[in-house]
This record gives sequence, structure tokens and C-alpha cells, in this order.
Amino acid sequence: MRSKSPRPQLLALGAVVGGTVLVIATVAGVADAYQRPSRPSSHGHHHRPPPTSPPTTRTTSSTAPVPTRSTTSAPAPPTTSASTTSAAPTPSTTPTPSTTPTTPRPTTTASSPPHVVFSNHVAQWNVLCSADHYAPNDPIVFPGQPGMSHMHTFYGNKSTDAFTTLSSLSAASPSSCGRGMGTSDLSGYWVPSLMKKNADGTSSVVQTQQMTTVYYRRAGGGMGPGVQPFPNGLRMIAGNAKATSDQSLSIVQWDCGGGGLESPHMYACPGGPSSPIHASLVFPSCWDGVHLDSADHKSHMAYAATNGTCSADHPVSLPEVTFEVDFPGIAGGPEYYLASGGIYSFHGDFIADWNNQVQNALVASCLNVPHECGDMNRNGNTLFRPSYDPEPITINLNDFPNTSPYDNQSLQGPVTSPPTSTSMAMPMAMPMAMPLACQCACQCCQC
Repeated sequence: MRSKSPRPQLLALGAVVGGTVLVIATVAGVADAYQRPSRPSSHGHHHRPPPTSPPTTRTTSSTAPVPTRSTTSAPAPPTTSASTTSAAPTPSTTPTPSTTPTTPRPTTTASSPPHVVFSNHVAQWNVLCSADHYAPNDPIVFPGQPGMSHMHTFYGNKSTDAFTTLSSLSAASPSSCGRGMGTSDLSGYWVPSLMKKNADGTSSVVQTQQMTTVYYRRAGGGMGPGVQPFPNGLRMIAGNAKATSDQSLSIVQWDCGGGGLESPHMYACPGGPSSPIHASLVFPSCWDGVHLDSADHKSHMAYAATNGTCSADHPVSLPEVTFEVDFPGIAGGPEYYLASGGIYSFHGDFIADWNNQVQNALVASCLNVPHECGDMNRNGNTLFRPSYDPEPITINLNDFPNTSPYDNQSLQGPVTSPPTSTSMAMPMAMPMAMPLACQCACQCCQC
């Protein structure tokens, strides 16, 4: 069985520690959770398997314009060694990724950013955000309609509510994200709350010390196409809030303690609270380049192909966002369910709001020049991965512009019309679910 390396955990804001729990036995009651075949390492971090073929996509209009973007509008490369294509942006003691491709380079129809290095190397950064508040609000699906949604758990921006806009996000600081990144990442992240059935027949929101590690990756890894920063204000949803059966395992994954068996739905962890339930959710990374939102909140985005390439109608490669949600001390079981209903409906929402200079630095130094930038910290104008990490890195923010490549572009959105009855039921174009090893057993799920 493939083991997993530890994910960072938030013990106190800004403090990180790792822990590894490995489940090595197949236990009755989790019969449909199966062991995934070995995949190329992402430095041990949980990651979806690539689809076997490029997924089909949904667009809001068959004639939607594809933007033309000059590469000169992308963030200017830094003048330090962190931006050069001949050397990786790390201290001299850091392993330098090879710039020699070992497989054919993917291409996209969108203009690629300058100074992209192609190497078989991890290309990612992450932020660690604690749960901040719980409310029946959803500013993407039910904008301006407080109380209309099922209960959500909100991470990151502390102001996120039914009336959230990009302006309101930008005015709220700091966020609940640690390691000094609270003023750098003001994005809104939320998922359906975990609920518990009580002995008296009532239900309550589980409000333990929950946290999410949000990974930003280069789709296809270090050999994937170059990545553009997020346009602030972009909104997207991953997963299906109305699912009553398994979603694609390449989008939704549950496991125990960050290791062991992986399932597309929540199940009872055989190790108990020492290996608590953990959920992963992968967002699409290909954007149509025009719309910050769409009527179904999904059609402006699409999932990339195996090698990270994007289709002609979604040509812009953005960072691939993955939520890694931890529920410390909660082993799961028949008394637990999602506020959106049952154990299959896990999904998540994201509104991008990054400091331009910080996002430009991370995209250039960690994605377009591929590096493992997990556990990044900020101290003033310096971003750094501590020296005790396997691949330390230091980035000077002064070497990057505080502008966005979209500053002179007219982008459309967000969509603020009331949702239709099917807006949350329409699944985004995504890879087909991998076949399960066996069928659900009633002792592990709601049959």
C-alpha cells in the first residue's frame, strides 16, 4: 500500500507540525473505499489522479470570444536568481530542477507566460487556513440571500457572507490563513459543514478545530503548461452539492488521517479519532479567459487533461486549487453527514482575492519555475520556506510587480442572478469516476 507523507497541521496560528498515519488493513465497513494504484510522487501530498483522456467541457456560449493576451502583460520576472530560467529560485543548498524536458512539452492555445521552466519536479505552494465561522450563506449560489443555503464552514476571509463582493473581501484583513499570510491571501474558501446526529434526535454543526490546507499547483506538474495568476474576483465551484451517489474520485476523496484507503464518500475510519476523517477536493484549472463567473458557476472553468493542457474554449491555465480539509478527532460514522445532504455531496466554493505582488511571486517562483513551496511563510517583503524543510526557498517580493496581468482587460462577471433549481445539480465537465473495488456496505454508508 502506498503511504502518504504528512500534511501540515495548524497547532497555533503560524505554527506547523507534520504527522503520518498509515492504514494498512482493509476493514469490513469500508468495502467501497479502495486502494489507488501508485502514482508519481508530489512530495507526498494528496493529489488527484489525472484523467485518462481530456475531459469534455461546457461553455456558456459556443461563440464566446477567446481572449488574446500579450505575454508582456504577464508579471515581469524578478531580477534575482529566483526568476531565471537557468537556476531555480532557491539558496545554493537547494536542489535545482533540471530544465531539460524528459517528455514532450504540452502546448495551449493561450499565450504562455514568459520564463517557464519545464522539469519533472513538484510545482506547488499552499496556505493553511483555520475554520473561521459557520453560516447558512453562499455568496456565489445565493448572492444577497442570507440564510438561503445549507450550512457552510468558512475558511480564509473572515468577512465572507451572503453579500460578499471582491471589494468586501479586499477590505477585510487579516484572513484566518497562518504563517504570516493573513494579509496576502484574502480569498474566500468554504465547504458544507460537517453535521452530527445527536442522541435526542437533533443535529448540530461540528465545530472542532477544523482547518484546510489549500494547495495551488501547476496542472501537469513541472512539465505542464505555464500558469497565469488568478484574476481577483474569479469564482468557481468544485463538486456537486446535490450528489446522492459517488462523485468522481479524481474530484472528491475521503480518507483517514491523510493516508490509507481512499473513497469518493465519507466513511467511518477504522483507526478511530487517532486517524480522523480527511477530505480532498480538486478544482478545475482551465479558464475561458473572459468570465469571472457563469450562470451555473462552473461553465467558465474546465479540468485540464492529463499533462495539464487546456482546451481551445478554456485556454488559460490557472493554478489548480485543491482543498485538503482536516477534522481533528472526528473518526466519522453513521451519525455524521454533510449539511448539503448525506455522505456523497461534498463540494466547495472559492473566490480569488490575492495580493498581486505575492501571487505574482508565487506563480513565477513556485509554479512556472517548478518548486515545492509548501509551508510558505511571509515576513515583511520576504516569502520563505524554512531551512529545515527538504527544499528551502527565499523570495524577495520587491522583485515582482504589484499589478495584475488583467488590469487592462474587461472581464465579465460575477453572475448575481438568483440560482435556478438545477444550477447546483449540473455537474461540470470532469473525468469519469474510477471504478470502485466493490459496492457500498450498509455498515459504512447511508444505504
